[in-house]
Amino acid sequence: MDPKTVIFLLSLNLISIGGLLILIGRRMPEPAGLRGFATGALVFGCAYLLRLALGYTSSAALTVVADAGMVFSTLCFASGMLQFSGRPPIRSAVLAACVGSYAALASAAIVAWPEGGRHVAINLFLGGAYIGLGALALAGARRETRTLATPMRVLALLVGVLGLATFARGVGVLTGGAEFLYSGLASQAYYAYGAVVTVMLGPNLLWMVFVRLNDRLALLATRDPLTQLLNRNGLDEVVQRHFGARPLRPLVLMQVDVDHFKRVNDSHGHAVGDAVLRAVADTLASHVRGGDFIARLGGEEFLVGCVGADIAQARQLAERLRLAVSGCRHALADGGTVACTVSIGVSGVLIDRAGWEAALRQADRALYAAKAAGRDRVETAPAEASEPGPNP
Repeated sequence: MDPKTVIFLLSLNLISIGGLLILIGRRMPEPAGLRGFATGALVFGCAYLLRLALGYTSSAALTVVADAGMVFSTLCFASGMLQFSGRPPIRSAVLAACVGSYAALASAAIVAWPEGGRHVAINLFLGGAYIGLGALALAGARRETRTLATPMRVLALLVGVLGLATFARGVGVLTGGAEFLYSGLASQAYYAYGAVVTVMLGPNLLWMVFVRLNDRLALLATRDPLTQLLNRNGLDEVVQRHFGARPLRPLVLMQVDVDHFKRVNDSHGHAVGDAVLRAVADTLASHVRGGDFIARLGGEEFLVGCVGADIAQARQLAERLRLAVSGCRHALADGGTVACTVSIGVSGVLIDRAGWEAALRQADRALYAAKAAGRDRVETAPAEASEPGPNP
């Protein structure tokens, strides 16, 4: 298959990918990165068609427009990858400066070497841009879940190899002239690999998008939407994993309840109450140990699992949590602040799954004792706990 036919088919494929990503992005509540991916695919496909219309081997000044479109497209892909990985996109001013700089450089290259200057400029620039895009995908994969890291690494490999090959083409033009681009085994191999990358690009991006959506659905199923702590479903999964592990580590439960939380809602409104709950959750999460877990049981009540600890260690942790929460101040719209405290009940040591409910009752009874003793304190369950009193 000759290069012109390959380029034409790749152009149509890229345009189709861009249109599909636009349709998907419109249906997603948070289409992070999809706009950049879609724009990059659409513009790249159109730029390829423009180059074919002008004559792929042409060195006319108008070809700089098509090449600048490819540069812009690659930067859009990079911007989309940054957004997809949770980082800020490339600013419009930076995009414009990069494209403008390339256009000036390519125009100067055409004047200096009409037969090959443009080819050197576009291949060296795109080669470096592809390598950079692959590096962004690889860096993003290191921060993602294993399921999402896999398609991102595949993308990094695809565009990274394409970047090296494209950069080598630019060097080849410098040493062997423009004929190097359109004849010989190296040229055929490059277009064949470019076709593979373009064909795989769409499915790979969709793979990334669907894995991200699936991860978000799983997160919604196991996390409390307000505090992002474990909900009851998530807590059940963590408990099952804990008791299924070998060797089994001891566990101490701590029930944490925000003191006089109803007063916060009544005095300042539910929006402030929600902000206080989020702040308390963040404080608890930032002060527990690495292997511990936290869940929101409902309302203003939380459960902390202190893994591998004895009663003394769990009580020390509970005191740290209590002091950390009491030291926080939560801003109000009028410029004031509101403070809150927590009461904490600590269970006995739990050594098997059968004792889970009993440990919960112990922690609840200890919490009730902390409330009865004046709040903003930690109480430990006695060695043998009876049924808890009324819910504090």
